[in-house]
Amino acid sequence: MKQMLDWQGISRQGAHQGIARMRKAQRDMLDTVELAGEVRSKHPRMGCRDIYHAAIGQMPRGRDWSEQLLLNCGFRVKTPPRSFTQAGKNICANLIEGMSVSGANQVWQTDITYAWAGGRWYYISFVIDVYTRQILASHCSRDLSAASQVHCLAKALASQKGKELSRLIIHSDRGVQYTSDEYKSYLSRWGLSHSMAQYAWQNAYCERVNGTIKNNYLAFYTTDTYRSLCRGVAKAVRLYNRSKPHRELPSRLSPDQFVKELNQGGHPDYRVNIWSKLTSTKMLHVN
Repeated sequence: MKQMLDWQGISRQGAHQGIARMRKAQRDMLDTVELAGEVRSKHPRMGCRDIYHAAIGQMPRGRDWSEQLLLNCGFRVKTPPRSFTQAGKNICANLIEGMSVSGANQVWQTDITYAWAGGRWYYISFVIDVYTRQILASHCSRDLSAASQVHCLAKALASQKGKELSRLIIHSDRGVQYTSDEYKSYLSRWGLSHSMAQYAWQNAYCERVNGTIKNNYLAFYTTDTYRSLCRGVAKAVRLYNRSKPHRELPSRLSPDQFVKELNQGGHPDYRVNIWSKLTSTKMLHVN
């Protein structure tokens, strides 16, 4: 052994240090994969970088090393194809185009998606806050009635009871549910402004949530009945809000973590700038 080390110009101490580094690297790899597996068990389609941020306090090494290891170990997520559907007739203008959102409860977006359960289609509605990215309400229904959308919005409003809503704009597509007298009357009763998108990408925040909940969570749950679908949606929303790192929020916080820090006076310069076919988040310094 000594002769071999001497021949290679390596000291005995250097050899032991090299072996120790190799063993530590192996332990770090195993720990990283194990932690990633635990996160994936709760968030079945969470990407490698988000996995790292979800377990950032426990990961043995840095972001780039961890992300590359997870990609090499088969944690890459296949992105489902996107589809775009043109909305219906126009009633309201797009009030949020070019808007700089500076706080919670200024712009909410709402949308409807669908899910298969028990041999038939059901419909899932969401209301999200564009600034905090929180899913404020979800609702599963057996039909596409306006009443279901009113119910979902009512749940969102109830979740913000006692908070300032005088500047709130509700942004939706031009579906018949949102253009109905029932929905418009409910908005009027609350004194809320209504904004409408002409194209799906102008309702991008809620469209993105639709895909995330369906493809990253519900696709991995057993939802063979209406009740199990409702439970699955509630579970997915809870995980999304509480523990899913959001790439557009500061430090990739989860929506609930971000709201907690906002309530403590954090992130006063955070803004969300809304543009057609482009949604951007920037830290602006306000004089």
